[in-house]
Amino acid sequence: MRVPGAGNWVGAPSEGPPRSGRPSQLAFKPTHKEFPIMSTWKNTYFFAKGRKFPEFEGKTKDELKSLLGGKGYGLYLMTCELDLNCPVVLNLPTFHANRLENGRIPASLVKEIHEGLREMEKVSGKKFGDPSNPLLVSARSGAKFSMPGMMDTILNIGLNDAIVEKLAVGDAARFWLDSYRRLLQMFGDVVLQIEDEHGEDPFEETLDHFKKEKNAANDLELGPGELRELIARYKAVYDKYGHAFPQDPEEQVVRSAEAVFRSWGNERAVFTRRLEGISDDLGTAVNIQQMVFGNKNPRCGTGVFFTRDKSSGIKHADHLEGTVLFQAQGEDVVAGIRNSLPLEALRDHEDPAFHAIYEEMKSTADRLEKVLKNMQDTEFTIEEINGQPILFWLQIRDGKRSATAESVIAAALHEEGIITKEQAVMMVNPERFEELLFPQIEDKARKAATLITKGSAASPGAAAGHVVFTQDDALELAGRGEPVILVTVMTSQEDVKGMKASRGILTSTGTKVSHAAIMATAWGIPAVVGASEISIDKAKGEFTANGHTIKRGDLITITGTTGEVFLGTVPTTVPKELNPSAQKILDWAGEIKAMDVRANAEAAETQPAYDKGARGIGLFRTEHMFLGDRLPFIQEVLFGKDPAKAEAALQKIFEFSKKDFKHSLEVMDGHGVTIRLLDAPLHEFFPHDTDMHQEENPMLGHRSVRMALTNPEIPRTQIRAVLEAALELKLAGKNPRPEIEIPLVIIPREATELLKVATSVATELHAEKGQWVDYAFGIMVETPAAALQGKAMVEALRARLSGVPAEAHPKYGFASFGTNDLTQTTLAISRDDADRFLPFYVDEKFFERHPFISMHPAVERLVRLFVDEARAVDPHFEIFICGEHGGDPYTIERLHLCGLSGISMSPGKVYRSILKAAQSNVKFPRK
Repeated sequence: MRVPGAGNWVGAPSEGPPRSGRPSQLAFKPTHKEFPIMSTWKNTYFFAKGRKFPEFEGKTKDELKSLLGGKGYGLYLMTCELDLNCPVVLNLPTFHANRLENGRIPASLVKEIHEGLREMEKVSGKKFGDPSNPLLVSARSGAKFSMPGMMDTILNIGLNDAIVEKLAVGDAARFWLDSYRRLLQMFGDVVLQIEDEHGEDPFEETLDHFKKEKNAANDLELGPGELRELIARYKAVYDKYGHAFPQDPEEQVVRSAEAVFRSWGNERAVFTRRLEGISDDLGTAVNIQQMVFGNKNPRCGTGVFFTRDKSSGIKHADHLEGTVLFQAQGEDVVAGIRNSLPLEALRDHEDPAFHAIYEEMKSTADRLEKVLKNMQDTEFTIEEINGQPILFWLQIRDGKRSATAESVIAAALHEEGIITKEQAVMMVNPERFEELLFPQIEDKARKAATLITKGSAASPGAAAGHVVFTQDDALELAGRGEPVILVTVMTSQEDVKGMKASRGILTSTGTKVSHAAIMATAWGIPAVVGASEISIDKAKGEFTANGHTIKRGDLITITGTTGEVFLGTVPTTVPKELNPSAQKILDWAGEIKAMDVRANAEAAETQPAYDKGARGIGLFRTEHMFLGDRLPFIQEVLFGKDPAKAEAALQKIFEFSKKDFKHSLEVMDGHGVTIRLLDAPLHEFFPHDTDMHQEENPMLGHRSVRMALTNPEIPRTQIRAVLEAALELKLAGKNPRPEIEIPLVIIPREATELLKVATSVATELHAEKGQWVDYAFGIMVETPAAALQGKAMVEALRARLSGVPAEAHPKYGFASFGTNDLTQTTLAISRDDADRFLPFYVDEKFFERHPFISMHPAVERLVRLFVDEARAVDPHFEIFICGEHGGDPYTIERLHLCGLSGISMSPGKVYRSILKAAQSNVKFPRK
């Protein structure tokens, strides 16, 4: 088994063979970076009511979550700041996860754990190993960033044969036996990692067979005698695989903590971190918390409570959002083993004591949001103590939510006076904003469709695909490009790869707080859960519901917005506009951001880009104008032998270019439209039957500014089309802002020569029309040569040419980074060939990020050098980026820090870019 040790994987002694779902092929190499301010921190923290931690004063939420983990931070708040009824906790901070010694906790930390347990005994009045009044604990993971279900938990630690034999009598027998069999199963699974020859969990198989043998629909139907028999069978599993369950409670604690630390390196946790961009170096904390019991009797229970609806974002006036499961432990709720009840089961309970618990939840929800300024996801347990049900809070954290709910919650919290506009904008994840335009099923299509069944709407959006029943089938079909819907009784953390590969998820059990619902919501995958009318037969590869039999490979459509499941593929539509809350967030972001946000767009894309919030075009690629039936015209100019035909072709180019430019300038009236002159390599225009010489390296060959200088009639025609289109709009009372851009410049003289062409065309147009037209003139910075000559480039763009009227010169100069080519020329990596090795470079941490998605530090250094030199010449010189890096959230923040004037990206990324630009200015305000 791999465990995080000295920077590689080493085996933990007596741990047994590797378990499926444990680390195998994924690279995980902790680098042992020191915790940022580790010298000021302790090795353990004990949280209980009334405890104070002066060392936390002045520390940010981010710093404390880095230290204590997200769960640990919430436990600290509940016990020490909010004074909630929370069981005491011993927190082992995150930095220990990457400091195990061959998978084991070092002796010095073991000693401190024992000291913490003594403190826990003192506060709780219970004692480890005491058969009359035993202290039992749980060991739970808790990294800085929430990854529900991806790491391990062990409950009921501290039980042993002697304690159970003493306490499992009378009415209490079932509770103690049930708690012990759970511990035996979790410890064998998580700590010892026992698996059968097929890589399956033998405890789960034993339980399934046992329930069938006893005709028990669920665990609750097993009585004391049956539970004793089940415990004996579990011990037989231990014997079969050469293990013994430790009877020393404190040994159980230490070994459980070690297992939870090691689970930071399990395959599903590593996989999730790769998906969500979470660093391996952060580690997980371990929280050793006194147990409270929801499985003691029918007047006990456990559940999950959201302060607002995680799908819609609405705070309901008539009910609370969440579920409760009586006579159960927390793992049962998430697993969906039994369908939970809505929280109104507490309000409507026959015992008024539960009504009081419901009201306490309502008031606590309001208090949590006012203090923590976010929607909260809480876990709770109700335990009957001396005949009275008592509410215990086990966890609070910022709740995961759908993209729709993100905007609704952020806008509502601002309007309720809880947060500022800036805080509201910071609450919305830019990378999920496009999910607001997920496909939906319209009423007309819904009425015509065949409804199979209905479940709980768990994660919004509609999806159609082929039915699969296993993770392997999902990965296989999705790998062939087929859309799939994963249909299963319930999902677990072992299914995350199959879930991620699916277009949608359908489960027959579970609720909105089950594993499937939580992960689907986090990943933006439509999901329907708890569709109890469907019966799944994996052996036959089919499910049935309401007279329908659906086989593996059949097409179905689900909508996680309403919970409906339809036969076949149902037509969907994409919403044409944002919901009102999302539009408010976007409007506030527009007010806050410091950088302009433009779009990379040609004529047909200009209006959609404007509708999405782009104000200006950062890159109009003129080479895209020469596709289809327009291609022969540029071929005639470049390769034709007849001057008359070439002249006629240039006239055609002028006419359709002016038409396209005019459309984009008109749509973006008052905003800059950067029109890049012909950029593509010469070979892209070759006739198919040509025998012309092929360049060895066309991307660095006769293209861009070089083609413009050797074929001056082409840039002259394009510039004339730009200026004449702008002039016509000016005469019509519009405010066009054309910006002419020269690609792949490497020396200032190239820009100067084409500036002469531009001023000549402007002068000619004035002579013909009697009007001057304003325009800007700039360069595209795509090579290190250009980036290293910022001063000279700006001086060339600001120059006044001798003998040329002042009005013919551009109104201002500008530069725009083409970071796609700048990355290629800086790193000597071809973007077209990079996928052969770049995934390896990223996985093995040669690169922290994919350099064609997020800006590489070497490229950023060149950007900064150019900006510094350019602004030293002209403090107001406008500098943009138009590569696809401009739509990457990480890069946007870096560009904001570099001082760029604006960013441009594909229209589909405009929403996220506006948001991230605003967030960057909130985080790092420009003076």
